[in-house]
Amino acid sequence: MKEKGVLKPAIIVSVAICFMFFVYAPVELYLTNSGEFWYDLWVLLPVMLCVFIAFVLLCAAGFYLLYRYGGKLYQAALLFLFVTFICSYIQGNYLIKYLPALTGDRIDWSLYPEGRVQSVILWIVVTAVVGILAKVLSVQRIRMVIQTVSICMLLMLCVTLATLCVTNDGLKSKENICITTDYEFTMSPDTNFIILLFDTLDGGAFSDVVVGNAQRESVFEDFTYYDNTMGVYPATKYSLPYLLSGMWYENQMSNEEYFETVLTESPFFDELERQGYTIDLYTPDFDGFNGQTKKRFENIGMYTKRLSSYTDFARWQILLVGTKYAPHDLKRFSYVNPGAFERLKVAEGGREAFHLDNNMDFYQMIREQPIEYREGKNFKFIHLWGAHSPYLYDGELNYIPEGGTFAQSIDSCVTLADLYLKKLKESGAYDNSVIIILGDHGQGEYYEENNFDQHPALLIKGIGERHEFRVDSKPVSFADMRDAYGKLLSGSEGSAVFDGLPDVRNRRFLWYDIKDSSRMVEYEQTGRAGNMDTLVLTGKEFNAGE
Repeated sequence: MKEKGVLKPAIIVSVAICFMFFVYAPVELYLTNSGEFWYDLWVLLPVMLCVFIAFVLLCAAGFYLLYRYGGKLYQAALLFLFVTFICSYIQGNYLIKYLPALTGDRIDWSLYPEGRVQSVILWIVVTAVVGILAKVLSVQRIRMVIQTVSICMLLMLCVTLATLCVTNDGLKSKENICITTDYEFTMSPDTNFIILLFDTLDGGAFSDVVVGNAQRESVFEDFTYYDNTMGVYPATKYSLPYLLSGMWYENQMSNEEYFETVLTESPFFDELERQGYTIDLYTPDFDGFNGQTKKRFENIGMYTKRLSSYTDFARWQILLVGTKYAPHDLKRFSYVNPGAFERLKVAEGGREAFHLDNNMDFYQMIREQPIEYREGKNFKFIHLWGAHSPYLYDGELNYIPEGGTFAQSIDSCVTLADLYLKKLKESGAYDNSVIIILGDHGQGEYYEENNFDQHPALLIKGIGERHEFRVDSKPVSFADMRDAYGKLLSGSEGSAVFDGLPDVRNRRFLWYDIKDSSRMVEYEQTGRAGNMDTLVLTGKEFNAGE
């Protein structure tokens, strides 16, 4: 006769581990990184609660079958799930020192051997301890231990989650702002000002791939390439708003306040509007959009609370959890590009959301979308995946399943630029357009000795400008861009916007760790942009809360 209550510990540990994996972990990841995700808790929670219930029922059914048809297998499965619960909790909450930032890059987990050693030791020790307890305690006693520990941990997870919701304002609904593709290929017959930004378009790599290659140089005829350009930040987060405003972020305010200030008070946007330009902004990597700030941008819409695929959303959430909670040697199977979540937005009114997780949407639009015209002057800022890893396409935009190189990604950017420029020329919109092609920052991993990603590529063509591809080595900084925009709006050629710069100058750069921008360190570049030997500390830091 089967004893009563024997399934109780199995049900409790199943509820506890499923709650941790499918409710606590994804909600905790969201609450502590809410600025990285477009959705809010009211989109996330219903989906993951359904996943939680489904897996609890699956575990319960599995334990019931094991208990009914194999008592020893039931006991082994119970011990295994309990060990997995304990190890996963410790793995995801205490062994996180070696977790890389989730930037969309493919992660080489072999670069974190200390994390692997700690993970292996954890699983061996916990398995040994539970195994010993199972030997020295009676079956009823070990089941009681599993039941009690699981209940206590479940309560602890619930309390922690409730605290996080309150302290991180997690119950607040987000503004459902959506960047759409509206007018992306609509030009002005009068004047256009186009900034085409390829993420991670490094200046040194661009020089290696393009300069000296006649075919690639011909793509950028009429442009001046400034091969000694210094960025201002090492990553996209603050580089983008700086490029559109010239306003430094020095941890003097919250991120939300800074982005809102840029959107509402940017002198560049003010000047564009004063001169009669409509403004189209294509980048989801920009916080600060709300009902007020979206008004000056033509292509900003709203998204619904629905998802285009609930199964993809749930699957990607589980993969994100795996990068943190899975054993080190299983983390490699948990890769997901956080930018892919943008594809699950459903814009209102049948509009198409703008995506950034690869270059292929833009490539398809170049091939299929005709250039249309509307009256007035037009400004476009188009932010593409560009040369950002993972490097999945070659110079002909062929997919590379096993992964390519950074140089191939640079080459794919050249191809995209070539197709886009040709489309503008065929439509007649090329000559009456200011066109700037640039990176937001560089890619230090391209070099034998990593740098701070401080050297982006920069190419400029003014209205009606015609000449062969030029290289100019003036010591340019992104800090000069606001003045350059003004000159270009006044009709200057791209080859003249930095005239008057001294041959030698110091250029400011604020470095921060991409995983934590609360500490910013000021450097000055006293030599060429990509040279780490001439990048010197000034002694100034800008830290949040100081």
